This record gives sequence, structure tokens and C-alpha cells, in this order.
Amino acid sequence: MSALAGGRLLSGLSSRDRRALGIVAFFLLAIVGYTQLIEPLVFRFESALDRRDRSEQMAAGYIQKIRMLPRREARLAELELEKSAVDAYFASDPAAQAAPTEALINELTAYASISGTDIRQLVPDVETLPDGNGRVHDLELAGSYPSLRRYLYLLETSPRKFRLAELELNPPKDDILRARVRFFDPAISLDTDTALEQGVEQLTIGVFGTVDDLPVYVAKESAAFSQAGTAVGLVSAGSPEVSLSRLLSGELDAVVASIYDVLRYRLGGVPVRVLMPLGRPPLEATLLTAADSDFAGLADLAGRTLGIEAHGMTEPLLLQLLEANGMTRDDLGVVYLGRRALMRHLKSGLIEAAMISGLDRSRLRYFGLKPLEKLAAGASNWQSYLVAHADALARDPRQWQALSRALFVANNALAAGDTSTTALARRWLHQPSDEALRAALAPVDFPDLAQAHAELLDEENDLQLAMLQQLLLGLGESVPDVTRADLVDSAWLQALLGEVAGAN
Repeated sequence: MSALAGGRLLSGLSSRDRRALGIVAFFLLAIVGYTQLIEPLVFRFESALDRRDRSEQMAAGYIQKIRMLPRREARLAELELEKSAVDAYFASDPAAQAAPTEALINELTAYASISGTDIRQLVPDVETLPDGNGRVHDLELAGSYPSLRRYLYLLETSPRKFRLAELELNPPKDDILRARVRFFDPAISLDTDTALEQGVEQLTIGVFGTVDDLPVYVAKESAAFSQAGTAVGLVSAGSPEVSLSRLLSGELDAVVASIYDVLRYRLGGVPVRVLMPLGRPPLEATLLTAADSDFAGLADLAGRTLGIEAHGMTEPLLLQLLEANGMTRDDLGVVYLGRRALMRHLKSGLIEAAMISGLDRSRLRYFGLKPLEKLAAGASNWQSYLVAHADALARDPRQWQALSRALFVANNALAAGDTSTTALARRWLHQPSDEALRAALAPVDFPDLAQAHAELLDEENDLQLAMLQQLLLGLGESVPDVTRADLVDSAWLQALLGEVAGAN
């Protein structure tokens, strides 16, 4: 019925209406055909174009990343070098590991001088953990609130990774606070009273962890002392006052020192004598401060805290610089620290400037430091010596002969650049690579037996003692009245070096 009705409807239309109806029907069919057939094709085509564009963008990104890989690898290597350089100043010190209690006293004393706090009492090892992996110490402090705050900051940021366990702060009295601190120390207490089976008494040598006492560490770790027939323990010598008191008390039998240090010990009443020459590093020092500071020279540091190395010839260079600027040591707050501690505390801002010798200038950028002045004396190098207490020398000369023999073996190994010696030197000096170690040791001499014989047994060679005494007197410093004969017992050394030469 519907088809018949449709046919009658169409037959009733005029030709014009039928054409119009056909046009409308064609238009509707075209729309249906577009939506069903052509539009999906167009959509897929546009999607393909979008995918192509994204692929081209990703390909361009990958190409850019590939091109940047060498630069990124170079930057990564640079960052790793910076990290190793910075980590070297926070790594544990081998000297501190050998004698942790003495190193603890040195570190806490240094913190007191930096912060302005007084140590009223230190009780080490009040408690030892059952597994032996750490100790607990008690410390009683006195000072102002800012100084105590600085001290606690130093304690918590120590490379030894101290951890505060208890803190008791008492009310102030005369504007002075008293604090009792109990803190955990992860260092293991070692037995330093070792000796050989023959019953030889151990000799204790004070070291500083620098290049000039490197032969002592090499001889210790390479078993050269044991092979020579002596027992030796290493102790961190500490500040000049600490090392002086340890020599006076007999805690130290010998210490590594420059002629300036020898004069300081003699002035303090310690009858030290020169035993043998060790390292001979360059005679230079650099005055450093933070890169963003306003200091332009030493004169701007008046009333500020200046850190200098605890031994060596840095202090005489500083005294000359003070004289050139019309200043004295009283115009500065001078603290004695190790080289790595100087860099750490200078970076943290706890000291305003530092005098450091043997500086690797490439590390200044890593720490954000700038040099103010570089000082160098007329002589190119200074000689470090192993100096011993006169009473210790008289106890058993055979031990000192064995010790000297082992140290000359270590000097020769360092001069030859042995592989095992290189590894020990890198650990002692915290060098990141063999190349860096070679650069650090290149300007340093290590005397052999013949050179030691020529230097110590030549009566005309006063070890530059008179020149240094004259210089210090001109700078207004106190100088002991000693001569070469007081420091060098030629007859005793002649016998000792003769025995060493015969053994070799």
C-alpha cells in the first residue's frame, strides 16, 4: 500500500517538482555517503599527519639529546670530580682512625677555639656499645649562647658523624651558660698498645695528615716498621699547644715538624732533637676567603677569625704578611686547624679567612672561595723533620735505628712511585686519582740516606736555624736561645746513620 501510495504521489507531481525532489534526494545521499565513507578517510588522514608530526618532533628531540650526550657526559664527569673533591674534605682521617681518642680531643679543642666556647670537662668513653661499634662521650661546656650554638653546630656537622644523645642547658650565671652534652661517636676504640713479639716498647709519633709526614704513614701501612724490628703507633698531633703538651707528658715520643715548630717546642720547654729529614714541600701559602665576601686583603680582616695550619712554615709567612700590613697577630683571632678543616669551616662561614699551603687551585671553584694573596719565600721548599724527645731517644737507640731504616725505605718507595705506595699516598692525602696524586707530589722531594747524611752531618749546615731566628726576632716574636748543636747530636746521628747504611 505504501509503495502504491508513493507511486501515485510521484505521478501526481509535475516534472519540476520531481527534479527538485531528485536534487534533494541526491543531496541527502551525498551527505550520507560523505559521513559514512569520506569523513573516516579524512579523519584517518589527519590522524596520520598528526602522528607524522609527533614522530618528527620526537625524532628531533632524540637527535638533540644524542647531540647533547657528549656534553652531558662531560658535565657528569665534572660533577663527579667536584663531588670527589668535596668529599675528600669530609672523609675520615686515617690518623684519626689510628688513635680516635686523641683525635677526638684535637677536634673538640679546635671547635672550642673556633666558637669561643670553654671546655670545662671531657669524659671520653663513658659508655661503649655492646657490639663495639661506637662510643658515648660526656662534654661540659661554658660560654655565651651564640658560642654554644656554634659549638653544637660544629659537633653535629663533624666528619666523624657525631650524634647528640642528651643536651642539658643550665641557667646563665654572669651571662655565662653551662651545657652538658652527651653524644655518640661511631669511631671504634682501637688498642694502640701493640708491640712486637720481642717485647719492644711502642714508639708513638704525632702526624698531621699532610704530604710532609706521608713517609711515616707509608712505612706504617706497608709494614716497613715491623719488618725493621720496631713497633710504631700514629697519633694525630693536634694544635701546637696540644702537641706541645703531649710531648711534655710523654704521650708522644716524636712528631713531624719544621724548624719553626722545633723552635716553638724548644720555647715551650721540650728538649726535642732532629732525627731525620722527611718530605720537602714547596714554601708557599695562599690567603683565602669566601668568593662573595667584601674582603680585599689582610687589612680588611682585622678583628676577624683567621685559620692557619697547625704545623709547617705557614705561620712565619703569615707573620711577614702581618708586618707588611702594619699588623700583629693580636689584630686577628688565629685558630690552628688541619688543612681539610680549614676548607670546611671557611666554606661554612665559621672562620672568615684561612692561610693554606700546597693549595689545589682547581678546588677553589668547587668551594666558592677566592684567593686574596699568595705568599712565597725566597727558598723554594721547606724541610720537614722527624723530631724526637731527647729522653725517648736515650731509651733504646736500636729502635730509632730501625725506625729510621723503615722511613728511608718509605722515602725511596715514594720517590720511585711504587704502585702499592701510590695507593697508600692517595688514601693519606685524599687524592681522587693517580694523576692528581702525581701533580701533588711533583714539587715534593723525599730525601734518601745520602742526602740525609749530607744535611745532618754537615757542621756548616745550620738547617736555616739562624736565618729563621733572626726573622722571628725582627717580627717581635719570642725565640729560644738554641744552636744547631742543641738540635742535632752529630755523634749520635753519625752512629745511627752508619748503622742504617750498614743494614741497607
